[in-house]
Amino acid sequence: MAIPLPGTPVILDIGSAYTKIGFAGEPSPRFVFPTMTGKEKYKSVMVDVSARNTYIGSDAAKMRGVLKIKYPIDRGAIMDWDDYYEILNYCFYSLLRIPNLSEYPVLYTEQPFVQKETKEYIARVFFETHRVKSLIMIPTPILSIFSVGLTTGLVIESGDGITWICPIINGEIVDQAVQKLPLAGTDVNQYLKNLLMREGINIESSAVDEIIKDIKEKNCYFALDPDNPPKVKDSFSFAMPDGSNIKIPNYIFHEAPEVLFKPQLIGYTMNNIPEAIIASLQGIDEHYWSDLLSHIVISGGNVSYSGFEERLRAELNKILPQLGKIPKPKEKPLMENHKLKMQAREVAKKKQDTCPHCGVLVDLTDGKEFCPSCGGRVVLPELPTQPKATPKKVKKVNGKLFCPHCNKQIEDESSIFCPYCGKTLEPPSFEELPSEVIKKTKPAREFSGYYKSTDEVIRFYVPDNLHYAIFNGAAILGSLPSFQNLFVTHEQFMENSDVLYKDISEIF
Repeated sequence: MAIPLPGTPVILDIGSAYTKIGFAGEPSPRFVFPTMTGKEKYKSVMVDVSARNTYIGSDAAKMRGVLKIKYPIDRGAIMDWDDYYEILNYCFYSLLRIPNLSEYPVLYTEQPFVQKETKEYIARVFFETHRVKSLIMIPTPILSIFSVGLTTGLVIESGDGITWICPIINGEIVDQAVQKLPLAGTDVNQYLKNLLMREGINIESSAVDEIIKDIKEKNCYFALDPDNPPKVKDSFSFAMPDGSNIKIPNYIFHEAPEVLFKPQLIGYTMNNIPEAIIASLQGIDEHYWSDLLSHIVISGGNVSYSGFEERLRAELNKILPQLGKIPKPKEKPLMENHKLKMQAREVAKKKQDTCPHCGVLVDLTDGKEFCPSCGGRVVLPELPTQPKATPKKVKKVNGKLFCPHCNKQIEDESSIFCPYCGKTLEPPSFEELPSEVIKKTKPAREFSGYYKSTDEVIRFYVPDNLHYAIFNGAAILGSLPSFQNLFVTHEQFMENSDVLYKDISEIF
């Protein structure tokens, strides 16, 4: 695949489970690989045989039996900087194969609230080691909400290590209301493994984590009512990599993701996702609740199982009354249309002008309008502007309507023009209702400023591919010409490192 023209931003989305890389403006990442590294367990003893010191991504997964596997990013934090540096080299030089990085800017996705020292160190690696043209680092929730075309909403982003509940208003994260839950895909994997062991299924393999993840991604789902799950077959046969089959009870597939709504199943004493949403809304003014709840954005591979949206809606309907009445957004007053009246304007008359037909200069002081040479008109006639005549009322004789201008009968009583002479008519005035009838009429009911039920306010926005929502948002944002002016160069970074914290909401 050809490399785009210089100046096209390179997108790096390095997560705890998978790394997605590509270029701005592309519909999907060019390369996706697991964020893992592997090193040899034993030293090579064969002569004249060269082997790589470090294996990255899919290469490490294939040879995991003879490698020491490491995951350099855990719960969104970089744990091994040497392996992280190897992943960057693998992205730039082995996969993308960009000949000159100094011609390409980099859009790097990051978790919210990254420490200043960590953020500046990553920037120095890009500028001083890889020599990139420019750099911008954007929190992932902003990219998630931008992937569905919104700038205001409540982002629920759940990946492999962390779940974020981020309210975003006009492209800015409301910091004091952000909820961080160490409850994500890793915990679902661990609980699924515990459930399998409870049934006597012990997977003995060096790739046990990948097998558990494969079972989860292909079979797990959320039950709308976990106490009365849908009735399916008793067991499911799963093919192992060695060719054997194991039978897994079907109840495990809807029990494993329950940790997102019941953290106590794995011994955690923390809020679940619906409770974290309530806690997040309580940190914001109530007038924003309606806008946030009506624009809930779901992102991340950990919530890609079927039934999550319906289950979350059901759980929110149970606990949203804790907030009290949710006010509706105030309607903006309609702007009054001020009609401009036509006014007469005096224009100074020309003393001489050039004939548009023959080009002869004509003297206009004596009031002539035609050229004496060719006879063409030099002065255009002026049309008089007179105020519009007030329409006359229709005559009513013996219950019949007559035009006041031509005295002809008008059949259509609702007409505002006479069908015969075409002049404007004023409809006849109607008789006023008696006061007794007015008193008996019921007054108009006022509309409430609050929602009656939570079903009216909750609305979800789900990207087409939850796994690539962050990358797609970055691809859209990076292709905007106004956004590319926000990239930071090495010189700007050396002068003031605070330029990394630019507010990107100015482009929305």
